[in-house]
Amino acid sequence: MTTRGTRNLLRWSALLLGFGSTSVASAHDKNEDASAQRAKADEEHARQQAEAEAADSVEVFVSGDRTEASASATTVTGGELKSRPKLRVADVLQAAGGLVAVQHSGGGKANQYFLRGFDIDHGTDLLLSVDGIPVNLVSHGHGQGYADLNFVIPELITSLDVYKGTYYPHLGDFATAGSVDMRLADLLPESFAQLAAGQYGILRGVGGVSRTVGDSWRFTVAGEVAAQNGPFKNPEKYHRINAYLRATHDISPSSSVTMTWMSHTGRWNANGQLPTRAVDQGIVSRFGTLDPTEGGTTQRHIAAIRYDARIADDAALDVTAYAQRYSWRLYSNFTYFLNDPIHGDQLEQTDDRWFVGLNGGARFLHRHFHGVQIETRTGIQVRSDAIDNGLHHDEARRRLSALSDANISQTSIGLYAEERLAYRNWLALRAGFRIDRMDAIVVDRISPTSANTIDGTAGAWLASPKASLVLAPRSELQFYVNYGRGFHSNDARGATQATNPATLLVPATSYEFGVRARPWKPLTLTAAAYRIDVDSELVWVGDAGTTAPKGATRRLGVEVGGRMNLNRWLFADADMTLNRANYTDNAIHGAVVALAPTRTLTAGLAAKAPWGTFGSLRVRHIGERPAVTDGSLVAEGFTIVDAQVGHRQGPIELTIDVQNLLNSTWREVQFATTSKLRTDVSPVADINYTPGWPLTIRGTLAAYF
Repeated sequence: MTTRGTRNLLRWSALLLGFGSTSVASAHDKNEDASAQRAKADEEHARQQAEAEAADSVEVFVSGDRTEASASATTVTGGELKSRPKLRVADVLQAAGGLVAVQHSGGGKANQYFLRGFDIDHGTDLLLSVDGIPVNLVSHGHGQGYADLNFVIPELITSLDVYKGTYYPHLGDFATAGSVDMRLADLLPESFAQLAAGQYGILRGVGGVSRTVGDSWRFTVAGEVAAQNGPFKNPEKYHRINAYLRATHDISPSSSVTMTWMSHTGRWNANGQLPTRAVDQGIVSRFGTLDPTEGGTTQRHIAAIRYDARIADDAALDVTAYAQRYSWRLYSNFTYFLNDPIHGDQLEQTDDRWFVGLNGGARFLHRHFHGVQIETRTGIQVRSDAIDNGLHHDEARRRLSALSDANISQTSIGLYAEERLAYRNWLALRAGFRIDRMDAIVVDRISPTSANTIDGTAGAWLASPKASLVLAPRSELQFYVNYGRGFHSNDARGATQATNPATLLVPATSYEFGVRARPWKPLTLTAAAYRIDVDSELVWVGDAGTTAPKGATRRLGVEVGGRMNLNRWLFADADMTLNRANYTDNAIHGAVVALAPTRTLTAGLAAKAPWGTFGSLRVRHIGERPAVTDGSLVAEGFTIVDAQVGHRQGPIELTIDVQNLLNSTWREVQFATTSKLRTDVSPVADINYTPGWPLTIRGTLAAYF
């Protein structure tokens, strides 16, 4: 087929797919997009990756690109990711400046995230994806947007694409505070095997092998087995197994197909969230438990196939189809004996689902017109979930009664397009538009005819305009103005309930003014002032173990950050965010948003000597914040310091990670909850919390081949 004919085929394919591109929209708009890079990933690419790792190249920003989408958009590369101490996979996400991840209710549960004034819970306002495949789960048994990353093997993450705000047409549901897309390895720079052991029963074995077959096939196989008990009196007994298989075939020099399989299984016990008064009165120790039967199990299996094609530098097409099988069960007790003084208030939450989806996109780079370069990006995202989830009242993991039992069919489709104009490398204008449709059918299997039934249907449309302006008067200085409308969805059961149904699609509108400067070649500084308006806030309901929609909110904030590379062996970074979050509804106008972070800081220093010794020192901080709207209860802040030191000699590497180096006493997760203990005369509103781990040391021995 001629080049012209192939180009026309690509354009017609893009029209059939719709409008938008999920993976070619890069934070840096390099001349070759992500799909082209994957299509060209061969042995030479692997060799270059190995050289980059050996040099510890942790450059975050691309110095030659002056048309980034916003001051806060960035790509974090493998060098910086490797330099960070990691006890769990979510620690990798904290390389996205300003994002803090914590854990509660056992190591196998999804993390809780904080970003830009949002206490995101398990993912309601943070879109997480792996190679464009969504992780967040709609209408989940525990919380809307639940995003469990435990199926990801950290050593396979090659980069993070980080976006904040609602300015990007290719990002849909849950991309309110921001989005992080984890890119996994097509071909490892080196095959490896690792064995780690540490305090509190930490054991972990992980390995990965990459091979090329002929001139057109590449394979990567990896696996992980891990266990930990934690510092708790009731050991977590957290066990997980992960598997990863990827095969890439070059159909031609400009097109490829990638097939991926990922599997995860995990089970754990949980310490639970302890009322402050129970610890203060000596009823339970700080690392004790009031219900030793809390915990859970989970499984996730993902199959995906991706097609990439590129013609010269002016057209590219990518299509990803995926299917996921997910099963999850959680036992929690938030209120102890508030509702049932005999058997207790343990809840069993379940979620069992299949979901399939398709992401497709195309990019066309038009010719220059008097110094103006025009690029068009279009695409489509389709997803369908078949869900069974429920809520039961239990005693010691034995069911007593069913509180909710529902079957949910939920589908969504998003179409989007973006036009980008760049003039002589100093002016860039982006205008985009996204339209989403979501439909849900809920079958209430307990009380379909009652006045409070959730049996019914719901559907909604949402149109989301986006715009960005970039001015770069000098190569070392860029100014950004951003506007965008986005959304998070609500649980389908809330949207179909007979009384006071919730809005299915909740709009969020963001505004941002930012600047990026490079006053000195190794140093990059960023600053952004932003406003985020959300039409309906999700709030925590402790006695139900879930969230519920409340009023509209506004967040005002300032974010500053810096990255510095010195001699390719010393790297420093820092990100600080100051936020104010208040309700704008008339009924509670001006009231603070409970648990919204007011101040966050992440910073670190990493070094790698030419003789193979490396190390890093990192700090993360969250300031104290109101736990209820009137500020009468306060969630304590914390400051945690982590460290890493290691040495590589030939193919052997030894690393020592130290979490909580200063052995701080801290509360990892906190909620304001009304509960009742056996010793309480009446219910008490208190801060319930999960204690953070004390000083923890882990050693890792690795071999590369």
